Amino acid sequence: MVLFRGDVKCKSLQRRTSISVILPADNLHFLQDSVEIVPKPYKTLYLLHGLYGSDDIFLANTSIQKFAEDHGIAIVIPCGENSFYVDNQKAHAYYGEYVGQELLDITRNIFPLSDKREDTFIAGFSMGGYGAIRNGLKYSQNFSKIGMISAALITDDIVDYVSDDNVLRSRDFYESIFGDLNQLKGSDMDPKHLIETADDIPDIFMACGNDDFLHDKNVDFYQFLKSKDIDVEFVEAPGEHTWEFSEKYIKEFIKKL
Repeated sequence: MVLFRGDVKCKSLQRRTSISVILPADNLHFLQDSVEIVPKPYKTLYLLHGLYGSDDIFLANTSIQKFAEDHGIAIVIPCGENSFYVDNQKAHAYYGEYVGQELLDITRNIFPLSDKREDTFIAGFSMGGYGAIRNGLKYSQNFSKIGMISAALITDDIVDYVSDDNVLRSRDFYESIFGDLNQLKGSDMDPKHLIETADDIPDIFMACGNDDFLHDKNVDFYQFLKSKDIDVEFVEAPGEHTWEFSEKYIKEFIKKL
């Protein structure tokens, strides 16, 4: 297994930004005197972190690196700041464009990653779960499967928020990301709207803990998907909004790839 951590210059963000890349290469087993070769180019999962995170947070809080090695898949983890992976025109921070297209172009140019849709996947935890469904749908030509783990499906609610010192409940914070919240519904930042307008919708996997504060929002979205006859698998299981839950079900998603 090879781990690269560094930064890339990207047009979408008008700056350099950090990424972590796990490659299933150089699988040397010295004690067994054996080598496992994963055929190139590699299947690739673009994995999005949650609020307050960075590209190294999955490496620090899960065993995802070893799991990727065991399953012969490359994983690319970008730094999404607190952007919800949407495009902020005023700040020229087009995080949706970045993770939906430019990051694929950059990493495929550097690493031996497959450029086939059937070999390319996007998933995320919490804010990253929202980013995965938003950009997996908006850039559906690039991704064949979407993984949503404890997804922050909050766009129906934040329009009713007021100013608050807690960033999670602050209308000012969400307006700095999404713009005019009254214009959110029916836009390309509304996952339900994207379901109704996207072409060739990827397969969708959802998981959320029964005691997660986002549980009801995930159930609502799952029921919406079923009402539209969308191919979706939803796992409800004991658990809260934790790294333990995230790790378990990101691994379950990887097993399906």
